[in-house]
Amino acid sequence: SSRAASARYETTIFALFLLAIASSLLLTSASRPPRAVTGILSGGGRLASRGAASWMRAASGSSSARALADGAVAHGELLPAELVARVPHREKLVLSFVLAFLEANALPAQLLVNGGYVRDLLLGSVPDDLDLSLCLRECDPAVTVATVMHGLPGFALERPELNVSSVTITTILSDASKDKNVDTAKAHLVVGSPPERIEVDFMPTIGEETYDEFNRVPERDVRGTPEQDALRRDLTIGAMLLHVFQPRGSGPSGGGGAAAPEAAAEALQWRLLDFYGGLADLQRRVLRSPYPAGADASLVLASVLRYAEERELARKMGLLPSDGAAGSPARSDSPAPAGAAGEGAEALQVVWWIKVLRDDPLRVLRALRFSAKLGFQLHSSFWLAVPFALSSLQSKVAGSRKKDELVKIARAGREPLLTFLDLSFGFPLPNATCGGGGGEKGPGGPADTT
Repeated sequence: SSRAASARYETTIFALFLLAIASSLLLTSASRPPRAVTGILSGGGRLASRGAASWMRAASGSSSARALADGAVAHGELLPAELVARVPHREKLVLSFVLAFLEANALPAQLLVNGGYVRDLLLGSVPDDLDLSLCLRECDPAVTVATVMHGLPGFALERPELNVSSVTITTILSDASKDKNVDTAKAHLVVGSPPERIEVDFMPTIGEETYDEFNRVPERDVRGTPEQDALRRDLTIGAMLLHVFQPRGSGPSGGGGAAAPEAAAEALQWRLLDFYGGLADLQRRVLRSPYPAGADASLVLASVLRYAEERELARKMGLLPSDGAAGSPARSDSPAPAGAAGEGAEALQVVWWIKVLRDDPLRVLRALRFSAKLGFQLHSSFWLAVPFALSSLQSKVAGSRKKDELVKIARAGREPLLTFLDLSFGFPLPNATCGGGGGEKGPGGPADTT
């Protein structure tokens, strides 16, 4: 009804208004870092319990949860059949089509599913937003994601039996990205019968990234390894990859023994690549950044803290000794991440997350959003790293990108929204119904409209 639609609209506007206030508080706190740190640290040790409860009820009995608990999923191993069965068949057709193109053109590229798709599949959710990476390290230097994209539309016309009737390529590059030759594309593939349009993002596996202080778009090595590509991600649970391939002789282009396209799509094999402990963090329900376990924390810290004001902030937070040298980190009270041992790993986790958030400050809002939405606890190193990113969050990130993050959490529902605000403000907010008269008792005590 129009009345219900109006109420939903007002609720969304109210949610966005509150989120804008929370974001504004984070931004304005950059001018008084030590005080801001004490505020956000108060929220760092709490579980996002409201979101966690609903997620655990939904996921506890799923085949994905059982597979994680039983250790049936591991780095370098094939996904069990019950997880592969969750992948929609038409998306398997897309992957089989891309693999057939690579084989037909003798391109020795690895096809990898990345990001949130892998996380959601392992969590037992229906995965969406199919994002693919191509590892082109073994290919001729002339082969790029752009040249692969150029060949896909014609290949669909040549091979109609593959059940991809058309491919439309749309670039998704900003002007800054084009200037830095970021090789990324979006494709719309019409798949199956009846036809269905599926949107897929393609990019190369990326190696070293170099950021400057004025722009979120880095200079990139587009011939990176899968392990290097995973390291550049902001969270371990989003840094896992699935290497998708056809068993020998089972692909639709496999000659005399080739399988029918439908059977070839179902025969795909999926190998999990988990270089930085994302599986363990899914089980522990913790959000943290990947970090290079073999790196020297002192060298990383010296490269990350480039300015005097950053080193002063680090001293006030106990991350540097009082003599001011950007050498060995002083703090060692954060719990070590899964698989890490000793003080060096603890310090490196903090230092690397400073780098991760400072390189792309929008990740501050992303981490808060995922904590609220999934009910995962933010690793304590996050709260130590946030103050170093607040100034860049204000100066480097376009308002439209910040708005997108805020809209996403507003759409996630009331409980994740309240949890997000709880994390942002540093204390529980009233659990009041939007537009209702009178408050409810929330998780922090009686409702307080102030």
